[in-house]
Amino acid sequence: MPSAEMPSSPPRAAGPVLVTRPAGRGERLASLLEAEGLTAEHAPLTRLVPSTGEELEAALAQLAAGAFTHLVVTSRTAAEVLAGAEAPFETAIIAVGGGTAETLRAAGLSPTAVADGSGTALVAAMPPAAPGDRVLFPASAAASRTVPEGLRAAGYEVVEVEAYRPEPVDPPPAVAESLAAGRYAAIVLTSPMIARRAAELGVHPATAVIAIGDPTAEAVRAAGLGPLHQAAAPTDEALVAAVLEALDAAPHEPPPSGPAAPSPAPSAAHPTHPRSKETR
Repeated sequence: MPSAEMPSSPPRAAGPVLVTRPAGRGERLASLLEAEGLTAEHAPLTRLVPSTGEELEAALAQLAAGAFTHLVVTSRTAAEVLAGAEAPFETAIIAVGGGTAETLRAAGLSPTAVADGSGTALVAAMPPAAPGDRVLFPASAAASRTVPEGLRAAGYEVVEVEAYRPEPVDPPPAVAESLAAGRYAAIVLTSPMIARRAAELGVHPATAVIAIGDPTAEAVRAAGLGPLHQAAAPTDEALVAAVLEALDAAPHEPPPSGPAAPSPAPSAAHPTHPRSKETR
């Protein structure tokens, strides 16, 4: 007797997932989403502009001269800005997350320690400061205050220097229209500035909002966006898990009719797949 054909798994959502990271930062996340059978579109809402001012140059000169006992780096972009910088062997180099550590090594700086992927984890892992402990903290101009304030509370002298700054980017008009009209099933937000930019553009109330960490989630709440789903960790894998959870919880309804969102640019494009069976 022939066996009955097993029904295929229903799609989680009728619309694509919008990835809003800056150019060069969203491709892996989009690929992981599409490995789950989802359609991912990458439309940056901010761009990252490296700093090249005298303040940064002076800080890196002091770093090479041994003026700092610690170098703390919390993002891949800050690590990229440090390419060519020198630090004495005695200087402890602390990275947040494996991606930042890998980028630091590529920049010629070997991390002494790698904290779990959040500023909170880094602060918790740092021992109380010894007399004379001095930290160089190159970071985004819009960086959370968690790390510098946490280290100062532990007794460290912290010198903050702008390594890069985020600037808002206007997405293609069709993306903004589709976002406001609810044609995206979910939007992934990975910084407070990106969350605020999305709110300015307008996010349909039916679109699931995925936040990477506490600061971004707080910005999402302040902007009145939702339904909010926060990743369990600041990693691409955790973001994908949060997207899947959000789409499983959402009602399966077709997206509003209207012009479709544009295909992603070639540098961020990913082929569309039919919904595959669960791989997790």
